[in-house]
Amino acid sequence: MNPQLVLCNSQEPLPEDGILFVRNQSILSTMVRMPIIALGFVVLAVGMPIQSSLSALRTIDFIIYQDGSTHVFYQTEADPLSPDFTVKLFGDTIENFVAQDENGLLLETNMKDNIATIETFGASLLTIDYDTHDLVSKDGKIWSFTVDAPLEHTVLMPKNTVIVGMNTIPQSIEIIDEQSYLLLPLGHTEISYSFGISGSAQTALDVINDARNSIEQIKNNGIQTPLADTKLDEALTAYDNGRFTDATDLANEAKNLAIQEQTSTNQSNSTSSNSIIIIIGVVAAAIASAVILKRRKNIVIKETLAVTSKQEKTIYQTLDKETIFVLRPNLRDDDKELISFIVDNGGQAYESELRKKFLQPRTTMWRAVKRLEREGIVEIEKKESQNLVKLKDGITG
Repeated sequence: MNPQLVLCNSQEPLPEDGILFVRNQSILSTMVRMPIIALGFVVLAVGMPIQSSLSALRTIDFIIYQDGSTHVFYQTEADPLSPDFTVKLFGDTIENFVAQDENGLLLETNMKDNIATIETFGASLLTIDYDTHDLVSKDGKIWSFTVDAPLEHTVLMPKNTVIVGMNTIPQSIEIIDEQSYLLLPLGHTEISYSFGISGSAQTALDVINDARNSIEQIKNNGIQTPLADTKLDEALTAYDNGRFTDATDLANEAKNLAIQEQTSTNQSNSTSSNSIIIIIGVVAAAIASAVILKRRKNIVIKETLAVTSKQEKTIYQTLDKETIFVLRPNLRDDDKELISFIVDNGGQAYESELRKKFLQPRTTMWRAVKRLEREGIVEIEKKESQNLVKLKDGITG
C-alpha cells in the first residue's frame, strides 16, 4: 500500500510539467504569428487613406474649346471636420479657378503650381471649376486631348470636329448641339481629332485674336476705335454661330477699320496742332495788349466753367441699376440682365461666375463684358488668375 502511495505522490507534479510544456508551445506559436498580424495592420493603415481619397471624387467633366483650352469641372467630397482640402489639378497652367461649397459659397484657395489648398469652412461637398491649356496639343491638323482620370469621366468635344483616333472604347457617345459627348472609363484617355471643315474654325479664331490684339495696341496709344469694336463684335457673333468664313472676313475688316481710325486721328491731331500754333500766337498778342484785371477776370471765368462742366458730366451712382439704365438707355436686354446680376452680387463678379450664371461661351461673355467696359459701366481687374468684373464708382452722363 505504501509504495503505491509513494508512486502516486511522485507522479502528481508530472501533469503540471506537461501543462507548462503546452503553454510554451502556445507562446512560441503566438510569437510567430504576431509579425504577420502587425504587417496586416500596416497594409490596412496604408490602404485606407488611398481608398478614401479615390472614393471622395464624384464627378469629372472636361469641355474642350475651339482654341485648344479645356474647362475642367468636378465634384469631390470633403471632411467637414478638416480646415482645408488639398487637391492636385489637371495641367500646370491654371486659369479662372473657382471653388464652391454645397451652398454655392466661394471658398478661399491657395495655389502652388498645380496644387490647390482650399479652406473648406466645414463644407462636405466641393465643386471646382477652372481652365487649362495643358491637356490639348496640336501636330499639324491633328489635335490630341490627353488625361489620366481616377474614375469614369465625360468629355465634350468642340463643334465641327471629327474624332480620328482613341486609345479606349467609350461607354457611351451622344451628339449634343453638334458636339460629341463621350462617357469614358477611368484611366488613361487619349483622343485625336481634327476640324471637319478643314480647320476654318481655328483660322477664324486666329484672325479674330490678331484683330483684337491690333485694336488693343491702338487703344493703348489713346485712340478710340468705335467702328473697329463694332465690327469685331460682329465677327465674334458670326464665330459663335458657326459662320467661320464670315467671322474671318469681319475680323479682317475690324483690323483695317482700326488702322483707318488711327490714321484719321493722327491727321486730325496734326491739323489741330497747326491751328493751335496760330491760335496761340493770336491769343498771346491779345494777352500782351490786355490789362492785368481783365486777365484775372478771364482766369476766374475759365476756372468756374471748368468746375461747372465737371460737375455736370460726373454723376456718382450708388450701385443703382435703374440709374444706370436711365443714363444708358440704349443698352441691350442681355446687357441689362448682366448689370442686374452684378449689382445684386455686391457690385462685382468673376467672369467665370457670369458664364456659369448665363450659360454663355467664353467668347460671348468676353464680348459682353468688353461692351459694358466701353460704355463706362464696369472695369475689369486681374485677380488670382481670374477676370473680376466690377461696377465703376462713377459713370458719366
